Amino acid sequence: MELFEEATKYHVAGDFVKAEELYDQLLTQNHNHPGLLATMGTMYLQTNRCGLAITMLEMALEKSKKPPSDVLSNLGLAYKYAGLHDKSRSYLERSIKINPSAETLTNYGSLFIESGTPEKGIKVFERALKKDPTLGLAHWNYALSLLESGRWDTAWDEHEWGFKIGQRIDRKLGNKPVWDGTHGKTVAVYGEQGIGDEIMFASMLPEMMKTNKVILECHTRLKSLFENSFPGLTCYGTREDEEVFWPEKEDFDYRISIGSLGKFYRRSRESFPGTPYLKSASIPKSDKFRVGISWTGGQKAGRVQRRTVPLSWWKSILNNDCEFISLQYTDCNDEIALVERLGYTIKQYPEIKAEDYSETAKIVQSCDLVITVCTSVVHLAGALGVPCWVMTPKAPAWRYQSAGGMPWYKSVRLYRQPPKEGTWIPVVERVGFDLSELLNSRKQAVA
Repeated sequence: MELFEEATKYHVAGDFVKAEELYDQLLTQNHNHPGLLATMGTMYLQTNRCGLAITMLEMALEKSKKPPSDVLSNLGLAYKYAGLHDKSRSYLERSIKINPSAETLTNYGSLFIESGTPEKGIKVFERALKKDPTLGLAHWNYALSLLESGRWDTAWDEHEWGFKIGQRIDRKLGNKPVWDGTHGKTVAVYGEQGIGDEIMFASMLPEMMKTNKVILECHTRLKSLFENSFPGLTCYGTREDEEVFWPEKEDFDYRISIGSLGKFYRRSRESFPGTPYLKSASIPKSDKFRVGISWTGGQKAGRVQRRTVPLSWWKSILNNDCEFISLQYTDCNDEIALVERLGYTIKQYPEIKAEDYSETAKIVQSCDLVITVCTSVVHLAGALGVPCWVMTPKAPAWRYQSAGGMPWYKSVRLYRQPPKEGTWIPVVERVGFDLSELLNSRKQAVA
């Protein structure tokens, strides 16, 4: 018993290595104990080891006389993270029938995040919050569902719960209070999430700068681009640095995350201007219609698969008489070499991988059109006002909404996967056809 208490202490403290070592000792003597198996399975789930989590939790269920709701719920989550959604749904629904607690409802509702069905998630999270209004994860998942469905007025307030559960980072810059919307003050705004998100949220800076002096802490790659685009903006590229010294020399009144500006400036669909707000020079180009292309997005394994349209599938697009240039920031020489052997030419510029994103912006600015999957290039093109066609998965991130267009940028058009088939070929063919039509209309206009 003492050994289990010691193991649990390490587990709760987040020392999973030491906890696992002690749990293993206990398991040697109690290899059929369902509670111990379930505890280890939960720990493996917490450390993203889905295979071990599923194995342990399945064994715990097998050894239990009565299936515990929390084990069913955790097993459902493990199958979800493993990409086995049918099994995940089955276990999560069984869990709710036994004990429809706020926690089990929240786990179940997570199935509907980025699934193309946010309204289902909203209903589940509202049930969970009625049972426990203080459950942070329920609030956070509720926020994501509201954002995906475009319920902006409620979404941004719920979005603030991300700070309480560690989904968003609260930068204690100068230990200043969080900005409450007061005009006439100096406010330090700090970036968050990915580069694309930071560009997207930066659309609200011009409105904020009309009433306040703004100091921006951004990703180091965006510093030059933002300084060139927002005259009068003081900018530091230190948002990924743990220790910063500029707050000691800057006199400011408040601080706020750039992702929190939505609650002041984007509380309705009508509040999205969608107009360009970034400025960039352009590299020289020929008279030929230039199309920038990107076909792989995301960093996590599941997201890469969902947000990738292999270049070898792009024939109906590449068959058009255009100058194609790569906007792909990952290593792609082999893919380009493959399509070039089929007779297609795709130019590459080293600036696409530049540490200074203003160099990348020059490439995008030179394009007559960008065709891409869901990646940061969408935000860069949209913010520059460059026409951009996005091949969008049937269940995209909330930024692309579950239906309709992307409110952040007027120049961005979404080509969504068919909701039932979930395949890319019809999307590629539609984009190829529309590109052909666009080129023909341009020729007719010149004639």
